[in-house]
Formats: sequence, C-alpha cells, structure tokens
Amino acid sequence: MNRTAPFASLALATLALAACDSPSPPGARLQTEHVTPVRVAAVETSAATRELRLPGVVRAVQRAEPAFLHAGHLAERFVARGDRVIAGQRLASLQNPALGPALASAEARVRELDERLVQLNAAHERARELHARGLASEDLLDRTLAERNAAREARAQALAGVAEARNQLADAVLRAPFDATVGDLLVEPGDFVPAGRPVLVLAGEHGLEVEVQLPEGMARSLAPGTTVEIRAVGSGQRVTGSVREVGVARGGHPAAAVIAMASAEGWEPGISVHVAVTLAETPALTVPLGAVVDPGTGQTRLFRVAGERAELVPVRVGRLIGDRVMVHGELAEGEHVVIAGHQQLLDGEAVRVLP
Repeated sequence: MNRTAPFASLALATLALAACDSPSPPGARLQTEHVTPVRVAAVETSAATRELRLPGVVRAVQRAEPAFLHAGHLAERFVARGDRVIAGQRLASLQNPALGPALASAEARVRELDERLVQLNAAHERARELHARGLASEDLLDRTLAERNAAREARAQALAGVAEARNQLADAVLRAPFDATVGDLLVEPGDFVPAGRPVLVLAGEHGLEVEVQLPEGMARSLAPGTTVEIRAVGSGQRVTGSVREVGVARGGHPAAAVIAMASAEGWEPGISVHVAVTLAETPALTVPLGAVVDPGTGQTRLFRVAGERAELVPVRVGRLIGDRVMVHGELAEGEHVVIAGHQQLLDGEAVRVLP
C-alpha cells in the first residue's frame, strides 16, 4: 500500500490554493470598463454688462437735398463738389418755358382789371349823382356798386396770382437753406429734372452725428442721454457721444438711434465708425462653445463631469460672448463640463480628465 499518495494530493491542493491567492502580474487581469479621456472647462457666470458694437457713418446734423418744385431742365449749376456755401446763395437754376408766360399772363390780368375798375368807378359816380338828382333809380345805383366791388375782388385774386407766379419763377432758382458744404451733385446741366427730385446734397457745418440701426429688442434698453464711444474704423480715432434720439421699429425696418458727437474736431461726414454701447443685463451661466452638443434633433446638451463619470445635461443655448455661450439648465458655477472627447461619450460613462 502506497502511503505517500494522500500526502501528495494534499500538497498539490495547497499549491493550487496558494497560486489562486497570489497577486496577478500586471496586464494579466482583463479590463472590464471603458474609460474615456476628456478635457474639461469650468462653468462661469457672465458679467453684469456687455458691450455691443454697432456700425454707422458720421453725418452732419443739418442735411438737405434741395429740389425744384416744378419739372424742367437744369439750366445752370453755380457750385461744385466740396464748395462751401452760405444761406441764400444760388445753387442751380431750372428752365421751364411755362413759368415766364404764367407771370406775364397774371400781370396782364391785373392791368385789365385796373382799367375796368376805372370805368366802373366812373359809372358808379355818375349813377350816384343822377340818383341824388332823382334821375336814376335805386337799382341802377346798387348795380353799379356791385359791379365795382366784384371787379375789386377779381383784382385782388389777380394780384394773388401774380405773387404765386413770381414765387414759382423764383423757385426755379435753388438757394442754400443754411451754411453748408456741397457733398454731392446728383443732376447735370441739361438733364430733365422731375418735380421734387434732389439736385445736390448739402452737409451743414454746425455739428456732426451718427445714426445706427438697433438690433431687435435693444431700443427698449437704450435711453436718450446714454453715453457711448465712437471709434473710426480706418484710423481708430475715438470720441465720446450721447444718444439723442431712439426710434421705433416699423414694417421690417429696425429701430434707429441718433448719436450726438461730443466734438467734431478731426472728424468729417462720411467716416465709417463703430459705436460701442455698454448695456446692463442679468448675469447668466456660460460654457465654452465646444462644450455644447447638438445631435441634430434641436435638443442641445452637454456633459458634466461628476466624480469620474460624465452626466448628460440638457440645456438651452443663449447668445455668444466671445468664445463662450450662455446656457440655461441644471448647472452651477464652478462645475466642469466636457469640451473635448465627447463625440462618442455616453451618459454615465467613466471618464479620465486630461491635464
């Protein structure tokens, strides 16, 4: 009988148990969970104010585009581009063949009525004398008086016609309404000019301003008197300004605001500018734009890192602030969101934050 067999079996079992309890070498254990490397950024709160830059062009406070009241051909132009003119100075003249004869006809009508009034006055005086002597009836006296008075009224109307004809003839010459500089010429001599069509452009010499178009909803938050900064696009020159007028949006056109410039020194009409407006607003949470994921369903979301796992958080996206975007959702300032490595990331998946 072999007595060593039980002891050999016991030794083998002991060795097997010892092998199971000993630590496995590196790489011997299978990886049971996938860990995704990601980069993160902190959730921040936006500032209480924001600066908005609005494009505009410098223009004169006083502006005009004079036009003739009647149609005709431009007979002569007395100014050139860049000329400085004073109030009342002649700018251009119009040729309209009907204006001169109209004045002559009105004046002839007045002369005709003057002669008729002489005759009617004499007839009335004779009727009055005959009536006093009992040789003329009361009806004759009244008739001659009525005819004379009617002629007087007709003469007054004729004089008004003469004044109107003279005004129309005077309107055939454009004059400067104020001291200004000729900015542009819109019609050449000999061209036909319809009534009301501008002939040239005048820019006054007393003050400059900027008109800007306001984005939707901004007109309600911009009040007259608000201080702004005006920056020249080309030279970078800056000057302060203040909001003078704020309009109202209408029929697809944005609201307009007029900015008065504090100083016109070194500026001239036509300069392109940006108007920097600082607006107060309610602070909101912001994240880097790269943190927001849109799967194409219109339901934006992002991944928040909690512990060592990614949590899917639905958010609503607001406006851009530089390279960050406002978000509204179940987030808090200081939390970290994934900004890289979230292309195939799943809710609840383990992550490793890269430095």
